[in-house]
Amino acid sequence: MKRRTFLERSSVAAALVLLRPSSLMAAWNEKHFQQVSIDKAFLDVLGTKDLVKSGSITIAAPPVASDSSAVPVEIISGIRGDQLYLFVERNVTPLVLSCALHGGAIPFLALTVKMRESSLLYAVIREGGKYHMASVHVDVAVQAC
Repeated sequence: MKRRTFLERSSVAAALVLLRPSSLMAAWNEKHFQQVSIDKAFLDVLGTKDLVKSGSITIAAPPVASDSSAVPVEIISGIRGDQLYLFVERNVTPLVLSCALHGGAIPFLALTVKMRESSLLYAVIREGGKYHMASVHVDVAVQAC
């Protein structure tokens, strides 16, 4: 490709991006990321706070986290759901993760989360309109800046 052709095509692509930036960004759901209690977060995100405790969901997290800025969390489930959520009870915004599951996937997810302070973590899986959940408590030894 010639330099002139490359520059012309690049400038056209850049102009398109500058003209329509909002269409290139993901939608932001304001009500899911507000400072609320955990019960209010369940109501806002899930539409209910009636969750069924399930032994089929396992949250693997350290009982004591040495650094609150990077707490490793694994969610393992035997439930074939269509949506997975992770909440941290005492965070400013309790909803940490919302993930769509396709094709009857059996969830296994590993991530690191930032925790404000010692708190309960809730993993919630939606299966056909019914919400299953498990929780685990993580103590934070040192809070990050």
